[in-house]
Amino acid sequence: MDVPFYVYETPALMEMYNRCQEPARAILEGAWPAHVPSAIKKKIGEIFWLDQLWNDTWRTFDPDQALVYVLPIYPALLFEGACEGVSGKETHELATRAVHEITAMPYFHRHGGLDHVVIGTDWRLRGSRHGTVKTVFGSAFQDFVGNITWGRFKAFEGRKPWRCSVTVPFTSAMTHVQKAYEPFTKESLLKRGFIAPEDVFEDDRLDTAFDPLSRRDWFARHYNLFFQGQVDARKGYRYRRLGMQHLAGWRFRPNTSSNVLVSSSKPMTYQVLDADGKERREPIPSCPRKDGINKEVFSGKMGKFERCNGQMAPEKEKGAGQQSDKRTDRGRYAAATFLHRLSNSKLNLCFRGDDLTSNRYTDGLWARTLNVLVTEIKEFYRSAMPFQCEIPWRNFTYAIDGPEFVRSPRESLTPILQEVYDDPAAVRERLRLQDYYSRKALWNAPGSTTARSTLRAMTRQCLTDEIKIDFIQRTSGSGMVGDIGEHPLFAPCAFPDTLARLEEQRAHDT
Repeated sequence: MDVPFYVYETPALMEMYNRCQEPARAILEGAWPAHVPSAIKKKIGEIFWLDQLWNDTWRTFDPDQALVYVLPIYPALLFEGACEGVSGKETHELATRAVHEITAMPYFHRHGGLDHVVIGTDWRLRGSRHGTVKTVFGSAFQDFVGNITWGRFKAFEGRKPWRCSVTVPFTSAMTHVQKAYEPFTKESLLKRGFIAPEDVFEDDRLDTAFDPLSRRDWFARHYNLFFQGQVDARKGYRYRRLGMQHLAGWRFRPNTSSNVLVSSSKPMTYQVLDADGKERREPIPSCPRKDGINKEVFSGKMGKFERCNGQMAPEKEKGAGQQSDKRTDRGRYAAATFLHRLSNSKLNLCFRGDDLTSNRYTDGLWARTLNVLVTEIKEFYRSAMPFQCEIPWRNFTYAIDGPEFVRSPRESLTPILQEVYDDPAAVRERLRLQDYYSRKALWNAPGSTTARSTLRAMTRQCLTDEIKIDFIQRTSGSGMVGDIGEHPLFAPCAFPDTLARLEEQRAHDT
């Protein structure tokens, strides 16, 4: 299904767009701007979205030939004040002018704005008191948003200010150290001198650091389960804490691989289960390798992982006239360490965070590590998994419902590990499907088509039959021909679209 789209280039919109080009282009070139916090690295799909659309063959320069209308705005960059010479007051003024420009167009009033779209995934840009759309763009734009479609990480959120929303993917944690649309590997960072093998490869396999077996053979990966992230006491991290407590030291079978469980929270003491199922309290030791190679954890050296408290590379002081060591870039060090661990693990534990979503599934796609979703699965598929019409997620992604994991973390993982170790054909099929569909879900993958998938999802989930029929009549020349239901815009989903189906049922029930 093709989705012809028109990009607005009104004066106020283009002024906002152009003032954000310096940080946007730097990110596309893999050079993260120093003044932009890396905390937004998983929320920058808007940059790749617009970059893909400018030269897409679906783009039309005739607004009467368009089905969808795109507003070229960078909400996350504007929220952070990262755009050149744009203060909060100036953003309000530009956004207000942009609203007047757009609403003066006949194309906006044709369907009340529902066929207009902005991508803005930062969780702070929502209808709450913690950084609303109004705070960033002003009241005129806040009112305007109530008429349009918005790309979000969750399609349905309470008290949302926009008229319709569609779920789009996160950007990967590795995005900010990678040039757009080029393959990214930890080896590239080693060769560029951003990291050193002794800093990153805690598993003692330094002889294979540049060419690990796992690059050619997924089954040769050194570890089973991977998780790295915050594991503090907040309510939403319950599954993460249980993972740290129950999975360290656990082997699915004797002599199977160990796990990678790394906390990026401050060191904590946990009530844990050892390999024999006995409870004891134990602090999380520190790593990397140079600090923990002789540290015994469940009869295994820290170099072989199990559970540790992640550390950043030490800052290096530079003398007068000396250039800064590249490895003082702690963001690159952290990303390379994370990628090394993930890409040498078979399974990526995507525990939910403060809400039911997890950006870690995009990291798993990047590293060709099979994802295991641990969250409230029904709700996750209802609102937080993108492009279900185009991507058969359930065919290559494992899932464990949260209550099942709470009941017994080890038992809930057993069927998955049985497949990993006993059914290599099934695993290869999952990997094949994941490889094929990754370019639809990864914003900056080589050959990415994520922007097109977003347009298709918007068309299916937000545009009414009336909007589609109007478009067909406007663009068919001699009017409608044949059965309108046969038009590609009304084509059924290639795969079960859980989101659309549930919303259809909800509408029917009300």
